[in-house]
Amino acid sequence: MAVKEDDFYKIKMAGYGRLRPDSVPGFLWGAIVFGGVALIVSLFGVINGLYLASSLLQTSVKVATVIFGAQLLLTILFSITPVAYMLQKLQLIFVTLVAFKFSIDYYLFFFTVADLEDAPQYIFNTGFFLMAGGILLLFLMTIRAFKRVKQGQLRKEGEGLYNIKETKNVLTGAGIFGIVMIAGSLSRAVSNMEGSIGMFFILFLCIILQYSIAIALPEFILLIYGKFKFKAFVISRRNPRSNKKRKADHFPYTGRK
Repeated sequence: MAVKEDDFYKIKMAGYGRLRPDSVPGFLWGAIVFGGVALIVSLFGVINGLYLASSLLQTSVKVATVIFGAQLLLTILFSITPVAYMLQKLQLIFVTLVAFKFSIDYYLFFFTVADLEDAPQYIFNTGFFLMAGGILLLFLMTIRAFKRVKQGQLRKEGEGLYNIKETKNVLTGAGIFGIVMIAGSLSRAVSNMEGSIGMFFILFLCIILQYSIAIALPEFILLIYGKFKFKAFVISRRNPRSNKKRKADHFPYTGRK
């Protein structure tokens, strides 16, 4: 069944509200700050442990630094209001990619710590499996989002993208998967006196961040679809003069009594 513009009503409202082209730069700069922290700490660790860091880790940090530089330049570009509105489709694609990147940024920090501490392979495998689980969760949540569109849940009278009961079940399942994976690896590390508690705490923070973004990101993906599918999703830049005129029409000056 083909979807219509009315089926995306709630997504359209989000696009005209908190996801407006002049509103999303706040998130972009937040991702620069917090993602930059993970990169700087990882870079500092590799520089100070140059002879301990593996060649794979060194290459990963270099690639991450180049990507971060490109992200910074594009963030500056898409923070310019006229550009943000003119290229709002590209801006939203960029925001979605940044959100996905930000969801896995802190895994680099985890792998840096694990590498410098010469952690056993099963600890690396735990990190990779949990990261893959987060990507799978994003894929499943995206399919579910389009399914809810077809069910009419994003129409004006619909429940919206997230059903509290279903979302709670998804979070519970993802949380159990993450905790079981970390607990199994941690118990093995403690019994063999390998790794550190701090390393597993970092990994726990990684999955909280990634899995939370995986649940929220389908809204961005639906909005991208809407902007390419329906003309009404493309927003015109706000005009301060027209806003003042509109206010004046609503509250006309009556003069002194």
